[in-house]
This record gives sequence, structure tokens and C-alpha cells, in this order.
Amino acid sequence: MVSNGDRKGNITATFGSDLIMEGMTSVPNLILKYYPKIGITDSEMMLVIQLIYLQTATNQHFPPLDVLAQYMSGEESKIKADLASLIEKGIINIEHIYSEANDEIIPVYSFEPLFEKVSELWACEKVRVYQQMKKSLKEHDQKNRAVKNRNRQPAFAKVCRAFEKEFGRPLSPMEIEQISLWLDDVDGRPDLILEALKRAVLLGKHNFKYIDSILLEWQKNSLKTITDVLEYEANFRERQIARSARRKPGAAEKKKDKFKLLYLG
Repeated sequence: MVSNGDRKGNITATFGSDLIMEGMTSVPNLILKYYPKIGITDSEMMLVIQLIYLQTATNQHFPPLDVLAQYMSGEESKIKADLASLIEKGIINIEHIYSEANDEIIPVYSFEPLFEKVSELWACEKVRVYQQMKKSLKEHDQKNRAVKNRNRQPAFAKVCRAFEKEFGRPLSPMEIEQISLWLDDVDGRPDLILEALKRAVLLGKHNFKYIDSILLEWQKNSLKTITDVLEYEANFRERQIARSARRKPGAAEKKKDKFKLLYLG
């Protein structure tokens, strides 16, 4: 004899088994997220879900109203009105496909228009988020630059004054911006920029392009201090002297000015 507790346990187990065996109807979260924004009412969305269920679980791609009524709480007239509304709004449409099993053309409800509308909303949101991210990054960068400029203002002013003194004229806005970029490259330390200016003046090269080439050369060789620069030049000069000595006796005594040799080639 089976007790009530055992019977209840068996019923629960059977229900659990059927719950799994009957499967599940998967509705993309993006559809649930965006359906109000594309003009789908709650009753219409429930109808869409039931249409998806009938297509995927029972292979009914064009269920009649009486079948739909078995799964909906509304009257057939309401279901019919919702179907017409979904078609009129361009949410679903009716297509015809060939059934090889029955050798006939059959109608089906297609959800492709729904997917297109959802994808458009998704894309618009992605663009909006991306633009907001760019705006935030730009504002963050501008804020950091402003803080950096305030912190390095004395160094910036010092470099600008040195350039104006050597050039004998006020700097243009583009030249001032170039100095700001150089300070970024050298982490706000003016000594390397002033050293490059010194070398350019010694060679009679009073132009920003030449000074930029010197700084680029130092950056390319990871020279971050004046000491690094002096060691680099000394090593370069020794290599040139050794090469000249091998090429022609006495060439070491006829070597060019060290700065011309290094920066003019």
C-alpha cells in the first residue's frame, strides 16, 4: 500500500520529469528588453512568445486561431486583432515556404521584421554608449591635461621664454602647442628640450623641425636625461673615430664637429 506521502513524492517526481521533457521556449532577452520601444503591447508580446513556442515545440508554423486560443487567455477576436496589429506594425509577416514532406507551399509566421527592429535599437544603443564613452574619455583626458599643465606651468613658461630669447621673437600658437607636446614626451621635464634647443642654436638651426628631429632621435634611443645624451654622443663619437681610423690614417684628426657628425650625418 502506497502512503499519501509516497504518492505526493511520485507526483512531484513525475511533474519534474515532464517539466524537463517538455523542453523550454527560449526568448532572446534583447526582445524582452526592447519590445515596448518598438510599439508591441504586452498582449501582443505574449502572442509572439506563443507563436515562437508553437513553431519550435510543435512544428506549427501557421497555427489557426482556435489553436492559439488554447494557449491565450483572450478571446479569438482579441487574438485576431493582435495578429493583425503585429502584421500592420511590421513586427511579423506571413511568408510561404515549400514543404518537401507534403510537397506543397505552406504559410508561416516570420519573425525576421521583429529581429531587424530589435537589431536597429541594439545598434543605436551601442552607438550611443560608444559616443558617451568617447565623450567621457575626452573629458577625462582634458581634465588630466589641465592638471598636468597647471603642475608643469613653471617649466612650460621657462621653455617658452628660452625659445623666444634664442629666436628673437614671440612664439606662434602652433609653436607653443609643439612645446606642450614635447613636454608630454619628456614627462614634463624641460632640460632635454632646452638641451636640444642649445644644440640646434650651435648649428645655426633656428627652427622647430630640426629641434623635433633631435628630440625624436633621443626618444628613439631611450635617452631620458642629459647624462644619457652625453654618454650616447660620446659613444657615437668614439665609434666614428674608430671607423675613420680604419678607413684612412689620420682621419681621426680631421673629424667633423661632433654635433654636425651626430645630427647632420
